Amino acid sequence: MQSRILLSILLLLALVPSPPASSQSADAEEPPKLLGRCTASQLEAEPFAEWYRSGYEDYTPNSEFLEELRTVGTAGVDITVFFGTWCGDSRREVPRIVKLLDEMGFPEENLALVAVDGVDEALKQSPGGEERGREIYRVPTVIVERGGREISRLVEHPVLSLERDLLAILSGNEYEPNYASYPVVRRWLADGLLADPNVSPRGLANEVRHIVSTEGELSAAGLVLLTRGDVDEAVKLCQVNCVLHRQSSRCAARLADALLAAGEPEQARAAAERALRLNDDPERIKALLELIERMPENPERADD
Repeated sequence: MQSRILLSILLLLALVPSPPASSQSADAEEPPKLLGRCTASQLEAEPFAEWYRSGYEDYTPNSEFLEELRTVGTAGVDITVFFGTWCGDSRREVPRIVKLLDEMGFPEENLALVAVDGVDEALKQSPGGEERGREIYRVPTVIVERGGREISRLVEHPVLSLERDLLAILSGNEYEPNYASYPVVRRWLADGLLADPNVSPRGLANEVRHIVSTEGELSAAGLVLLTRGDVDEAVKLCQVNCVLHRQSSRCAARLADALLAAGEPEQARAAAERALRLNDDPERIKALLELIERMPENPERADD
């Protein structure tokens, strides 16, 4: 098996041109970012003002739905917006969210803005830990609570529009946010299903098969779990994703990372080798080879 993998690697590498030298210094400074609880005033200051002010000023809420939002009951409602100043979706949506809340007269003291990180070691995390227990897998995530209980959330972008989505939530109408599998994942975590080694990934996959839109949906959640140290849960979720997307090299690679973190080197190497076999993107070959190099050597196995 290993000889065939090596042959495939050599053939593929022969087709890949050498990349041009990077013009960016390896020591380049990371762009400034906000982290933790912050205010709209901080976003109005440089360097964030460039995208925040234009996003705020250019957005015009639909007047019909704005009027309804001004009359809908918001007593006891709190809204928390988790976002990243490094995230394109956040840069687009957060100025619009703040403007909509401003124009509907939502109390400023009931709005919390929480900036989370995007680096590997603190992915979707805030220094103050405000995201803990909230299961923030994508940003922006807008959590709407009434009386301290979450009633719904908007994830990454509106389903229809910010006005229509928020009105449906506050009015108690039926509303299903983007990434319909995420509420199921939160339930699995609460019920301990992802931490139970006897729970079948196939059984869990069947539960969400009809609502998972892309391979990246559960992959993003799995990476957040892995980053925060919920390794067993990350492994199980990555296994579920591999059941749903059997021919995905990216899913297999993510599973390899999780298995290595879980102390399963043989299984991790098998997943990494599978990721390489499934890969059809020449630009990912180097990263996959590096992934395999991180895996401890294991005894010869029969080819699957």
